[in-house]
Amino acid sequence: MSCFSMGTVYLLRLLHLFTGISVLQQTRSWKIVLPSTVTAVEGTCVVVRCQTEPYSRVTWYQYHDIYYPVVYDGVYPSTVEHQFRGRTKLLGEPAEGNCTLRIDDMRPTDNNIKVYVWVNPGTKTNQKFYQQTVTILVERKAPSITILKQIVAGEIFQVKCSIKYSCPFSPPSLHWSIRPALENSTSIAFIEEEQGQWLYTATMEGLGTYKMHNTTIRCSAQFKIFTAESQQITLSVLYKPVTVTLILKEELVTEGGSIIMECAANCNPQAHMYSWLRRQMGHIKKINSTQNNMSFSNITRNTSLSCIAHNAIGVGQSKWLDLDVQYAPVILPEPSCYVAGEILRCICQAEASPNASISWTIDGNNTLPSSFESRYINKKNVVSGEIGGPAKSQTNVSCTAWNSRGRDTKYLSIRNLSKTSHLPMWLSASAFMLLGIGLLFGCAIFICRKHSTNRPQSSLNNVQQEQRYSSLQRSQYEDRQLSPHRLENNPDNDGLSCIYDNDFVENPQRPTRAHECKNNATALQMEGNNQLLAQDVYGNMDVYLIC
Repeated sequence: MSCFSMGTVYLLRLLHLFTGISVLQQTRSWKIVLPSTVTAVEGTCVVVRCQTEPYSRVTWYQYHDIYYPVVYDGVYPSTVEHQFRGRTKLLGEPAEGNCTLRIDDMRPTDNNIKVYVWVNPGTKTNQKFYQQTVTILVERKAPSITILKQIVAGEIFQVKCSIKYSCPFSPPSLHWSIRPALENSTSIAFIEEEQGQWLYTATMEGLGTYKMHNTTIRCSAQFKIFTAESQQITLSVLYKPVTVTLILKEELVTEGGSIIMECAANCNPQAHMYSWLRRQMGHIKKINSTQNNMSFSNITRNTSLSCIAHNAIGVGQSKWLDLDVQYAPVILPEPSCYVAGEILRCICQAEASPNASISWTIDGNNTLPSSFESRYINKKNVVSGEIGGPAKSQTNVSCTAWNSRGRDTKYLSIRNLSKTSHLPMWLSASAFMLLGIGLLFGCAIFICRKHSTNRPQSSLNNVQQEQRYSSLQRSQYEDRQLSPHRLENNPDNDGLSCIYDNDFVENPQRPTRAHECKNNATALQMEGNNQLLAQDVYGNMDVYLIC
């Protein structure tokens, strides 16, 4: 009896042990780590992170009150709900307990769905996996565009475009839209994780210029199924006056009148001060004002104006504006009329703005005779008029210059150039006389040479030469006493004297006088030498005359 009882007790304990093991297997629970909510960006993917113990298989479901649509099943993909088919995949390794789910191409219809994971489906368990769900929110993101600091011409600027997305595997592409296009700008991009999502940022930078002012700019993010655009912004660039222009308010500027000028400056911010410059006769007068309009009075011709615009960034000056001042004609000095031969010619010049017209009056007649010719030459502010015709008995000639501002008249005196025609004739005669004198002097050939200091001469020769020289002087003296005039000044002989004067001798022009010279000098002939020798009182120079 006792043996039976002991065996029964043992069997009961063994049965209780196996029953406990079976209950533990049926009631095992999985520790799963899931977020309660994830936010997906439309057009990109979403990643639902999941971590548990090593497993053999997992299935994702969409939570529903009536049935349980399959979101992902790696073993039976045909069971996946139509709206998720081809869009879901499992990330990670089962041996690592990674049960993360990826859903591509998030759509507005996916907004606010709830999903949950079932570990090792098909095994018996009393764990209620559907009680641990993840809510997926879907939103459309547009890129944001910002300017990092105020853009100033000549300084580096930066404009940033950013877009958030939920899929680290396929970020969108960013594009710039600028009207007009910017020059010398570059763009850089980087990605960073921010609160479970990723931030994609593109930064454009370059050198600011005044041409960028009021440029419109936006950026866009290109996703797989659509494109999102940022808001459009207008760039505001600070720059000094780069284009300064003077604008004349009046259509007509008259001498002695007044005008109003406007100084238009292209700058940002607007100019707060203007410097007005007035140039007349090389002198410049400066006036400072806070107004971009200025009145100028007592305008004269040859007046130029300019203005300088000042703002917080710098200054800029306009070009000089030469005023086109209108004034009445003024006939320039010395209009003239003259008679040459039988032709009367008159010339008249007038300065005016606008250019003057010239008319002529001859002996009270305003109409030129048909035999007269006229011509006019127009230059800036100066007109020249000339008439010509047969000279008769004209006594009064006047020139009148006129335009819209007034007129001016001058009476011209008539000069007769034929009465002074003897002057050029006298000048011609004088020229011929000078030419004759030159030819007269040209007939004489003088050859002078210095006595050689070592030339041998006997004392006898010296005495003979002195005697001959004295005899020659006496002969010449007698000739001068017989003649009423000196030989060289004799008007009847229209020639030069053969007197030996100082260190030179002149060749007579007429043959008769030359013959006389030769006879007077015969006593001085040397042995077989046809040259005439005359020695000065110092004995330093021999002068040879070829007759």
